Amino acid sequence: MSTMGHNQPPLAERLEIDHASLAQQAADVLAGEALPPIMDDEDLEAYSDRAKALKSVAGMIEKARKGEKDQILKDGKTIDGFFQRLSKPLTDAADAVVAAINGWQRKKLEEQREAERREREAAAALQIEEAPAAPAPVKEVARVVTSSGRVAAAAVKFWAFRVTDPAKVPARYLMVNEAAIKAAVAGGVREIDGVEIYEDVRTAIR
Repeated sequence: MSTMGHNQPPLAERLEIDHASLAQQAADVLAGEALPPIMDDEDLEAYSDRAKALKSVAGMIEKARKGEKDQILKDGKTIDGFFQRLSKPLTDAADAVVAAINGWQRKKLEEQREAERREREAAAALQIEEAPAAPAPVKEVARVVTSSGRVAAAAVKFWAFRVTDPAKVPARYLMVNEAAIKAAVAGGVREIDGVEIYEDVRTAIR
């Protein structure tokens, strides 16, 4: 068993100790005097100074956070890589076995469908004089279970899809491309059907 960090305090406690000065700076800047309401442009200076101070300490906190987390992320990647090397041959082998099972089950399902089709045709041939009733829509679920006595492999047939022509897909199945709209607005587009384009304000403190 690894003993790395055995004599270290819990992470939360260690962070409190190592970054006590940073926590104090944050408390100090937050405890500043309340600012009066902005009455004219001159009052903006005090607000700008306060915002700059707050953002400065927040930036130091973010830098410290990244420094703490980067090493953890690096260690995490090393751990993931080690265990992936162990597990990948197993999962690949399992996927190959499951693929073979799926192939066999798919074949049995197709044979079952064909047998059912032949039965329906034979029954229809015996009832030529009767007008067939319109079939009610049903959700098809075909199941084949293969058992060796110890392990049962069950396959359920389901409907899947692939898009062959995006231009023909009905609008109700499409979603708004916000990234494309944002790029268009940034490029000067001011009218898009179904989209409100408006001016807003974002303040940058330097």
